[in-house]
Amino acid sequence: MTLNERILGGLVLAAAGDAIGAATETRSTALIEERFGGPVRDFIDAPEDTFARGAKAGTVTDDFSLAWCTAMAIAERGGVIDEACAKDALVRWHGLGDYFERYAGPTTRAAVMAMLGTPMEAPLSFLACDNSKASNGGAMKIEAVGYVNPGDWDRAVEDAITICLPTHPYDIALSGACAVAAACAEAVREGADLFSIVKAGAYGAQKGYEKGGLVGARLAGPSVERRIWIAAELGMRAPDIETAMRDISDIIGTGLAAAEAVPAAFGLLVAGRGDPVEATLAGVNIGSDTDTVATIVGSIAGAHSGIGALPGHYLEVIDRVNGYDLRGLADRLAEVAAER
Repeated sequence: MTLNERILGGLVLAAAGDAIGAATETRSTALIEERFGGPVRDFIDAPEDTFARGAKAGTVTDDFSLAWCTAMAIAERGGVIDEACAKDALVRWHGLGDYFERYAGPTTRAAVMAMLGTPMEAPLSFLACDNSKASNGGAMKIEAVGYVNPGDWDRAVEDAITICLPTHPYDIALSGACAVAAACAEAVREGADLFSIVKAGAYGAQKGYEKGGLVGARLAGPSVERRIWIAAELGMRAPDIETAMRDISDIIGTGLAAAEAVPAAFGLLVAGRGDPVEATLAGVNIGSDTDTVATIVGSIAGAHSGIGALPGHYLEVIDRVNGYDLRGLADRLAEVAAER
């Protein structure tokens, strides 16, 4: 399998996880099944009581639109990942209009507006530690950093920190982002397996936390690294993916915190037993921040399995509805990876 095929698989399944998960976000698994008559397993219009309200089937949210902007910035800059690249991705995302207005959280909004010359007062700036900032906002957009560093966990960590510092300069948030970046770097390596991918994710989480505490603010919260191992064990021991979903949701959580969504994604990756689509759809139906969990699972699982393991209509729908050319983007990222 070529690197292009692996990167395309990761991009497409991350986007599909986001778009499908947009319809289920905030609900629990039980409420998802009550509302939709069972698990959601394909693209549908987003209900009016979700953040994506009114979005047509196949439309991505902030999760993959930010990942797309980040990947485009990396590709267009020839793989030069620096502060300018990070800011270019954010300004590009702001230019998408509706995405920024609908989805931008207070931290990202304040950072982007400052870049555009309209600074805003930082919310809760009087707190010693605003622990709500230990979020999954960096982890959901970071897969391209891994794809252009195949097998190089350390460089993926360094690049992830660079990309995330403008909006998420916090040790736990950076830990989550670095976990996903390192896992994606491993997933596109020929010969990778689920254990090596989880190991890479835990390594990235550890290094991201250590380095994040040096270059950013330190917050109070659970360990992303330790929870990745706990979630992976839950996924491995569960007799089926439904049991894994329940156990991971109950014990780890699947909310906005990096220490919930990121470990949960690794647990579902393991529970999927190598089936990238089932692992990602488990993220769609696990409840809470479903679009983010599914995006993260898809970005790793899709890259490991490649585009050939995915339903054929995923690429067509995502490209058509969102105006993307994901195959072209994958090819450009593969070229970048070869030149770095």
